[in-house]
Amino acid sequence: MDGGTVAGLVYLVSAKLMQLGLTAVILTVGIFSPQIGIAGSEDDRDETRRLDPDRPHLPEASTAVGKGHVVLESGYTFAEKGSVRTHSYPEAVLRVGMFADWFELRIGQNFVTQEQTVGDLYVGAKLALTEQRGYLPAIAVIPQMTVTDANRAAADGRVLPGLNVDCGWELLKDRFAIELLIATNRVRDDAHTSHLEVATGLTAAVNLRRDLEAFVEWDAFYPVAASSPASGARDYAVGGLVYFITDNLAVDVRAGVGLNRQANDFLAGTGFSVRY
Repeated sequence: MDGGTVAGLVYLVSAKLMQLGLTAVILTVGIFSPQIGIAGSEDDRDETRRLDPDRPHLPEASTAVGKGHVVLESGYTFAEKGSVRTHSYPEAVLRVGMFADWFELRIGQNFVTQEQTVGDLYVGAKLALTEQRGYLPAIAVIPQMTVTDANRAAADGRVLPGLNVDCGWELLKDRFAIELLIATNRVRDDAHTSHLEVATGLTAAVNLRRDLEAFVEWDAFYPVAASSPASGARDYAVGGLVYFITDNLAVDVRAGVGLNRQANDFLAGTGFSVRY
C-alpha cells in the first residue's frame, strides 16, 4: 500500500477509536459521577425538584440541570419506512451543570444503523435564559454541533453546527405544560453531503400523577436546499409516557406515525434519564 492509503487507514481507525472512547467516557462519568465528586451533596438533591429531562420530547427542557449536577440520558429508537428499517442508539447525552444554575455543558454520542452504521459525536451548551413570567415562556438556547463519522464526511466539512431554541409554558402548575422547539441545524443527507434543516416541535404534557406524565406532540422537519430529490418536509404525530421512578430517575416510552410520504411510516423508542 502507498503512503496515502496507509495514512487514510490510520485516520479512519483513529476516528473510530475516538468515537468508542467518547461513548465509554460518557457512560463512565454518568454512572460513577457521585464517586468522583461531580454531583452535588445529598442535601442539595433533597432540596431539588423532580428531574426535568430533555428526552423523550423533541423540544428539550427549558431548564438547565443546575450547577453541580449531572444528568445522563440514553435510549433507543426504531423507525420503519417501507422495507427500510433504522436503529438509533445509544442516543447518549451527558449534561453537566457548571458555573451557574442556568448553564450546562452537553456531550453526546449516537449511532444510526440502516444499511451501514454511521456515528455522530455531539457537543453543545444549554443556556436557560429566562423563567416563565405570565404569558412569557421560559426560554433556553442550545448552540451545538455534530461531528460526522470520518468515512461519511460531508463534502463541505464534517462539523455540522446548529442552534435550538426551546420555550416552555406551565399552564396548570404541576399538571399541564406546553413546549415549543424551533431549531436550525446542518444535517447529513442521502447524497453524503449536508444541508440546512429547520425543525419544529410542539408538545403538550399532562401529569396524570406526580410520577407519571403523558404527552403528545407534532414534529416537523423542513430541509433547505437539500441535494437529494428524496429529501422533503417530514411530519410526525408522536405520543408517549414518562415514569419517574424517583425524583432523580425516569424511564420513557414513545411511538409515532409519519403524516406524509417523506416521513417514516412508524417509529418507537424507549430510554432513561438519571440525575446525580
